[in-house]
Formats: sequence, structure tokens, C-alpha cells
Amino acid sequence: MSEVSITIDDHEVRALLKRTPGNIKRAMKAAMGDSTALLLRDMKDYPPAPANSTYTRTRTLGRSWSRTFDDQRGEVGSSGFMAPYNRLVQDADFQARIHRGRWETTKSVSEKRKPQITKFFQERLRQNVK
Repeated sequence: MSEVSITIDDHEVRALLKRTPGNIKRAMKAAMGDSTALLLRDMKDYPPAPANSTYTRTRTLGRSWSRTFDDQRGEVGSSGFMAPYNRLVQDADFQARIHRGRWETTKSVSEKRKPQITKFFQERLRQNVK
């Protein structure tokens, strides 16, 4: 899959980290959990089947998605071993024409969710750092 990243200016967070490392670490891990759960849900979502389609969906692509996270890094990815066609369906750089406009891509989901993810971090930090 093509790599997509969201960059957040964290200079204020780093300053707070020096003062309250335990609270910041808990807040960051919680926000990372919120964020990866949201992205995972979106990437597992299937569009409606095309009209008159006789193809029976196996849902393997949805099951191929997983997440890992801690207080500093979160990853949401699809296993190419489980669903070797994943890039043809959900990667903006490699998406097959038949899937364009029907299936969300890693890029479209990350762009759409960036404001919500930013709010997750702001809210969790506000709750945990006083």
C-alpha cells in the first residue's frame, strides 16, 4: 500500500511531556487508540455491491486490515498475504479503474479523518494535562 502519514505539530506536547510524562503518555496512547480504531473501521468498510452483481463477497479484504499502536506510533495496514489484491482495491496509486469512486483508499480516508484525529489528540491531552 502507498504510505500515508499525518503530521501533527507536537512542540507544545513535547514541552508538556517533560512536566507530566505519565499523563501525557496515557493521553497519547488513548488518542492513538481512538485514531487507529477510526481508521481501521473506515478501511474495513465495504461499499454496496454493484447492481446486478453475482459475485459473492468473502470479506477477506476487510479481515486483512489490522492495527497496532502505542503512545508514539500507530499503524493501520492490510496484509498482502491475506489479500494480495489489496493495493488494486484500496491504494490510491494502484487502484484499478473498476474500483475508483466506489472504494475508499488509504489516502482518501486519511485526508477525510485528519480533522477528527487532531481532535482526538487535543481532547485526550486536555483531559489528562491540567
